[in-house]
Amino acid sequence: MNWMYALYATYEQNRDYVGRIDKEPAHGNRKERLITPLLPLYHSMQNAHITITLNKQGELINASLNNQNSQPTIIPVTEASGGRTSGACAHPLCDKLQYVAGDNADYFPPEESPAKRTKQLKTLQASYEQYEQQLSEWAAFDPGNVKLNAVLAYIRKKSLIRDLIKEEILHVEDSTNTLLPVWKGDKQEMPAIFEILGASTQENAFIRWKINNKDGNPPEVYEDPAMYESWRIYTESKANKEGMCYVLGKTAPLATTHPARIRNAGDKAKLISSNDSSGYTYRGRFIEADEACGVSTEVTQKAHSALRWLISRQGWYDGDLVVLAWSPGLLKVPSPCGNVQEWEHYTPDQPTPNDQVTQLVKQFKKELSGGGKELLRISLNENDIKNRVLVLSLNSASPGRMSLSSFQEFTVSEYLNNLLSWHSKASWKQHLPKDKEGNDRSYIGAPSISMIVKAAYGIKVDDKLRKHALSRLLPCILYNLPIPPDLEKQCVIQASKRHAMEWWEWEMTLGVSCSVYLYNHPQTNTSSSDTMSLDPKITDRSYLFGRLLAVAEAIETSALNITKTSRPTNAEKLMQRFQQRPSETWSMLEKSIQPYRNILKKNENTVSFLRSYDTYIDNIMETFLMGQFMDNGPLTGAYLLGYHCQRAFIYKTKEEKNAELAK
Repeated sequence: MNWMYALYATYEQNRDYVGRIDKEPAHGNRKERLITPLLPLYHSMQNAHITITLNKQGELINASLNNQNSQPTIIPVTEASGGRTSGACAHPLCDKLQYVAGDNADYFPPEESPAKRTKQLKTLQASYEQYEQQLSEWAAFDPGNVKLNAVLAYIRKKSLIRDLIKEEILHVEDSTNTLLPVWKGDKQEMPAIFEILGASTQENAFIRWKINNKDGNPPEVYEDPAMYESWRIYTESKANKEGMCYVLGKTAPLATTHPARIRNAGDKAKLISSNDSSGYTYRGRFIEADEACGVSTEVTQKAHSALRWLISRQGWYDGDLVVLAWSPGLLKVPSPCGNVQEWEHYTPDQPTPNDQVTQLVKQFKKELSGGGKELLRISLNENDIKNRVLVLSLNSASPGRMSLSSFQEFTVSEYLNNLLSWHSKASWKQHLPKDKEGNDRSYIGAPSISMIVKAAYGIKVDDKLRKHALSRLLPCILYNLPIPPDLEKQCVIQASKRHAMEWWEWEMTLGVSCSVYLYNHPQTNTSSSDTMSLDPKITDRSYLFGRLLAVAEAIETSALNITKTSRPTNAEKLMQRFQQRPSETWSMLEKSIQPYRNILKKNENTVSFLRSYDTYIDNIMETFLMGQFMDNGPLTGAYLLGYHCQRAFIYKTKEEKNAELAK
C-alpha cells in the first residue's frame, strides 16, 4: 500500500470526524490544545481574528474580536488558494482584509514611492475583485443560500474597514486616516487587535462571518455543514480535466496544485509540487506535469486533510521532523518515538469498535506493565486495512518543499510486539528533567529516541546531527534492529564525562547509556531474572570494574557526609580516565580514598560501613578471571551497568539486599 492511498483510506474510514473540532486535555506539563480537525472536502483551517455578524439582508449587526482559543476556523478554499504561498489568490468566503474589504485602498498605509503605490493600488483592487467575483459565482450557483447572499450584499457596499473602525475593532492614525501599523503608545492602553495579531499588522486581520438567520442551522458560516456541502457541490461542478489517478487506478478529475500547511498553520512547504512550468520540476522528461504522476483532486484533498489531522492528534515533533504512527481502524497507536510513560496512558480510539483489537490493546498494556516478556498472539485479518499500522516521517527538503523520508507498514500485532520487545530489552531506570516545582522525575522503562540522541551528543546537539541520528534510530525500534555501534560507543563516552554535566543530565545520560548497551548486548550470562538487580556472578571485566568504581565513590561520599563537605568525589572526577584506562586509574583511586577510609574507621557509626565496603571490594576482586584485572584497555558500556547496579545495591536496606541476592 502506498502512503497516499493509506491516508485516503484513513479519511474514508473516519468520515464521522469530518468538521469536528476536538481538544486535547491538559496532562503533565502540556496545556490544553486544539486538534486540527479532519476537514470537509475543499476546505482548510485558518486562524480568524475578527467575526462579523450580519442579518440575512446583509446589514451589519456587530463585529467582535476572537480570543486565541476561538480563532481556528474551517474555511472553504479553491484549489489555488488552498496552496497559496505568495501572490494574490482569494479564498471564496473568509479571508484577509486585503480581499474582503472593498475600501482597502482607502485605509491601507500607502507605499512611499509613486511606482510602488500604483502597484499596491492595482494589487488591492484586483484582490477584492477576485474575491467578489468568486463569491458572486458561488452565490449564483446556489441562489437559495441565504448566508452567501447576505455576505455578498454586505461586501458590495465596500464599507467593511470603515465599519470596523466605527466598531473600534480597527484603529487608524489621526494624521493620515490609514490603519495604524504598530502601537507605540502605553502598553496598558494598547487596543486588543494588536495583542491578538501579535507581530502582524492590522492589514493582515482575517475575517469570518456569522449570519443571524433562524433556519435551524448554526449562524456561523464556518460551522454549518450545509455550507460545507454547498461548496463541495459547486467545486466539483467546475472539475479540472480528467486523467489517470495513479493512487486509485482510475480516471478522475486531476489536481493541478496540492495543499500546504501540513505540519502546522504556518507551514508553507508542500509534499507534492509540479507547478513550476519554467524550471525543471518535470521539464526534460514530460511535456505536462500530470504525465509525471496524476493524482485526483479528491485523493489529494482527502489524503492531505487526513495527514494534517493525524499529525495534530498524535504526531511526534522534533523541529521540522515529524514522525507519525497510526492505524485506519485503531487510530491512535503508541508512537515509536515516545517513552514508556506515554505508552502506559495509551487508550485506543476506534471509529468502529472491534472486540479483537480492544483485547489486543488490553494485552499490550498488561504485558507493558509486566515487562513485555510474552508476545501478543491475537490473530487479526492482515488483509484488512483497518488492522494495519502505518508509520511515516516527514522532513524539510528545501524552502517550500517537504520530503517523505520513510514509510513503513505493519500488522497491528507485529507493530505492538516490536514496541514490547524494545521496551523489555531496553528497560532501565531513566531520569527526566525536573518538573516546574523542581522535583526529580524518573521512571523504569525504555528511553525515547530523543533521549538517546541527547545522551550520545549532549543536550545542545546540532540540528543536522540530531535529525540524522533520529532517522537511524527509528528503524531499530520498528524492526528490532541493533542500535548503531557508533551511537552506543558515543553514549558510553558521554556518560563518562560526569564533570561536564548537571546532576539530572548526567543521571539521564547514565540511564539511557545503560539501556542502549543492554538492548544491544542482552545479559545472557546473568543468573538474575531482573537485569537491573546486582548480579555478583557476572564475570565480565567491564561490569566488575564498574562495580569497583561505585564502591570507591561510596567510601568517599560517606566520609564527606561525616565532615559535611560538598564537592565531587575522586571517582566522579576520574570517571572518564577510568573508562579509558581502568586498571591504572583504579590504583590512583585506591590511594586517593585512603584518607576517607581513615575517617570512616575513626567514627564508630560508620566503621561497619567500611567493613561492608571492604567486603564488596574483596568479592569483586575474587570474581575477576585470570589476567582481566591487569588489562588496561578501554571499558565497554557494561561498566556503566555494573556501576549503576552496585551503587543502587549499596544504598538498599539489609532486607532488600538479601532479597535481591536471592533472585
